[in-house]
Amino acid sequence: MITIKLNDKEVKTEEEKTILEVANENGIEIPTLCHDSELKPFGSCWVCAVQVKGRKGFVTSCGTTIIDGMEVITDSPEIHRARKMALELLLSDHYADCEAPCKLACPDEVDVQTYVSHIANGHYHEAVKVIKENLPMPLSIGRVCPAFCEDECRRSLVEEPIAIRQLKRLAADFDLTDEWTWTPEKAKSTGEKIAIVGGGPSGLTCGYYLSNIGHDVTVFEAAPKPGGWLRYGIPEYRLPKKILDKEIELMCTNGMKIKTNMPIGDKITIPQLSKEYNAVYLAMGAQKAVPMRAKGSDLIGCLLGVNFLKEHALGNKPQLGKRVAIIGGGNTAIDCARTAKRLGADVTLAYRRTRKEMPAESYEVDAAEEEGIKFYFLTNPVENFGNKKGELTKIKFEKMKLGKPDDTGRRRPEPTGKFFEEKFDTVIAAISQRPDVDFLAEKKNYIGGKEIPLTRWATAEADEYTMYLGIKNIFAGGDFRRGPATAIEAIADGRKAATAIDRYLKGKIMLNPVKVFNSVKEKKLAEIDTTEYEQYEKEDRLLMPELDPEKRATNFKEVELGFDEEDAIKEAKRCLECGCMVKETCDLRKFATDYEVDADLFMGSENKHPIDDSHPYIRRDANKC
Repeated sequence: MITIKLNDKEVKTEEEKTILEVANENGIEIPTLCHDSELKPFGSCWVCAVQVKGRKGFVTSCGTTIIDGMEVITDSPEIHRARKMALELLLSDHYADCEAPCKLACPDEVDVQTYVSHIANGHYHEAVKVIKENLPMPLSIGRVCPAFCEDECRRSLVEEPIAIRQLKRLAADFDLTDEWTWTPEKAKSTGEKIAIVGGGPSGLTCGYYLSNIGHDVTVFEAAPKPGGWLRYGIPEYRLPKKILDKEIELMCTNGMKIKTNMPIGDKITIPQLSKEYNAVYLAMGAQKAVPMRAKGSDLIGCLLGVNFLKEHALGNKPQLGKRVAIIGGGNTAIDCARTAKRLGADVTLAYRRTRKEMPAESYEVDAAEEEGIKFYFLTNPVENFGNKKGELTKIKFEKMKLGKPDDTGRRRPEPTGKFFEEKFDTVIAAISQRPDVDFLAEKKNYIGGKEIPLTRWATAEADEYTMYLGIKNIFAGGDFRRGPATAIEAIADGRKAATAIDRYLKGKIMLNPVKVFNSVKEKKLAEIDTTEYEQYEKEDRLLMPELDPEKRATNFKEVELGFDEEDAIKEAKRCLECGCMVKETCDLRKFATDYEVDADLFMGSENKHPIDDSHPYIRRDANKC
């Protein structure tokens, strides 16, 4: 036996052991990437660096044998910096993805790779369970999501991205109709009460996660039914309301209560909620239409897109003329156009930029064209004309041209001075929308004598990571924070708010300070070397069956019919599984997280190892090691 000093503490141990072995025996953790105890350590990574008094610099603890009287320091600011540098050097040429790029592209960071893998194996309940870890509304989002994930899908480097949204819907539909529908277990009651203002996707999501972990949640919804824009903005042919109703019912399984026809500022105020509940989440959405600036917009027959869709959803059948003009290029404009078409109108959509710049989903624009809707691009309305009764009769348009890009990156439309006129009975302006926050200006809705902090766009000035407003126990998210966005972005806010509210109620820091390290081959799909994907055999993306365009344009039946199981499994098997399967247990990732490494600090050439797919069941990818 010999004696050494380990962090100024005398330790007796056997000869011929390494510093690492002695440290482990004494409960001292030293990071190491030596994975096999049967092999002699090579010691070249220097992640296990320590200091030995009397020696210059550092030594590797895995490759240094102890001697009698040795004095070892296993942790100090200098050692920490040395290990961090060693990790950064190791990762400077690490050509691999921890998380799949599709997951990182999703605003809600849904684990796409894992649930697609479950679908490929026919495990639909397991797929839904994975989805609902981050996204509690797969029935709805599987129908209406713009699929940001597909924008970064590496399969598109072979031919086309995986049909991710459609696969999500398949799993959710199966789970809904099966004898056993997956629902999360409810935790023991905490006794904490949370009020949520707004029963749209963000508010419902926040309430879902908070009720699952034992909190008492009440949602206050101003409309007759919950769902927000999913109910009153997304038309029936895209999202049947029976499906939405069933999804909301499932979300309430663990006790979330929804009170409808309860507008805040009328029957109840925000200060009341703040006093009666332990936390309040404001998720009112953005359902107030921005009016069209064109002269004559007060004529009979001039409608606003948001109001038109909501009136139709409520069953009020808004009055339309035979010839309808839609103004705008977003999803709301396309929804207005396709709805008006189904109501029997001859529909023309005018947009001031080209089709390339349209913010609407391209497949929605394609569907509108198939249904017979006409498009006027580079066209902007400047004046509406009416008859003596004040009814719209024609619209004056100006032809536009594209100039330099604006803040959005799209080229700015510029006037040309060339005009034309065309007869229309109805014009529906669907140019934008914003939160309806007029009630917040009333003193009865002040918090502690102060107004809710708003931006010039009438959105809440809440923290983007915690949704906290900085006032008492008030949080805010979804479209009320972002402005008009997508349902998946609103859901992402709702989930973050639920996490922050739970931490707030437990007296913790609302944002988890630990940022998990994530290695990426490249930050964007466009930067990936396409040659490494030439080895994959091309396989066409499967298209979801749809109703015939001529027939569907006359009714509000759901357009997309859904994959069958055989097609879904075939499509799911196209996934390249880009993310690492062992990322949760990877020591390199753990140490990179612990030491807060910057993988871009030492930039150099990357070690790109060829991927061997020759084995029928095993993929040999040395990049991931």
